[in-house]
Amino acid sequence: MAISTKPFHPLDAENSCRYKVTKKAAPQIAWHKTEETVAHNWEGYIRIAEEGDYTFSVTLDDNGYIEINGQKVVEITGKNSSKSKTGDPVHLKKGFHYTKLQHRNEEVPEAIAPYPNAEEFVPKMGETDLELWEIDAPKNLMTKEEAQKLLNNYAGLVDYLTITPEDKNKVWEKFGEKVAKKMAGQDTCATRLSIALNRCGYRLADVKYGNGKPAADNVELMGGDISILNPGMTPESDPAALGKHIVVNAEAMINHLKNTIMTNLGCKGFDYDDSTDYSTPQSGDIVIFGHSGHVGLCPGDNQEIGYYVSGGVWLLYRSSLE
Repeated sequence: MAISTKPFHPLDAENSCRYKVTKKAAPQIAWHKTEETVAHNWEGYIRIAEEGDYTFSVTLDDNGYIEINGQKVVEITGKNSSKSKTGDPVHLKKGFHYTKLQHRNEEVPEAIAPYPNAEEFVPKMGETDLELWEIDAPKNLMTKEEAQKLLNNYAGLVDYLTITPEDKNKVWEKFGEKVAKKMAGQDTCATRLSIALNRCGYRLADVKYGNGKPAADNVELMGGDISILNPGMTPESDPAALGKHIVVNAEAMINHLKNTIMTNLGCKGFDYDDSTDYSTPQSGDIVIFGHSGHVGLCPGDNQEIGYYVSGGVWLLYRSSLE
């Protein structure tokens, strides 16, 4: 993790165990007499609770500005006694926006000497004193290419936008008639994720239930076609390297993700302990979610592909963390 200077972070950064959001000291200077003629600089994030139009203003002596996402939204220049200015409304989406502020105190103009010099800087957002946050941001668990490949393998097998609970056998039918007959009626949420993980090289033979008993089913031993787990396999493929196991039980899959796959990626627990904490899904987000009764994978801005974000959430990839 590192202190971020990225233009934007979603608001749910403050709900994630892998982000650290901390309020900074107020970026302001109360009016007072001084002989100093130096610049003061602040940087951090402003917190926008709801998307909308916002106005920013400063009261200062002598000059300074507020800059949001690289754009100055209000500025006063020159040698001025205490003076206020409000900028034009700025449209901001919900989240944290990177902000810089500067105040510079100048010498008293000769025309008004020997009046004492003074400085002041009070920035506001609307009618409220502007506040800044610091964000210690995590790294993505996967590259964009890795996360997108996993999502494509998950979403490309059946049409999850139209599949219904009665269509579960469409997943089993991928393995052939014997498996479809044997597994008819079994839940398939963990199996869908099993297929995607296998196709990306994650092997599930060691998945166990909470009591230590094996929880992985060997498709080959059920008479099924394991090519669905191993795209591009050939007769010359090393049998030891092929994926052959699937997981039917969602709780067993979640536990394996927690204790093995996500731990190896550098994330021991859920990023968000509850799906309601993952409150601002972004276009480009790719997440795994689940609890003891359901597990899945989806892009953050199209939860239908994974049916429904429920339980805890792991954030595999987020573009604002690049």
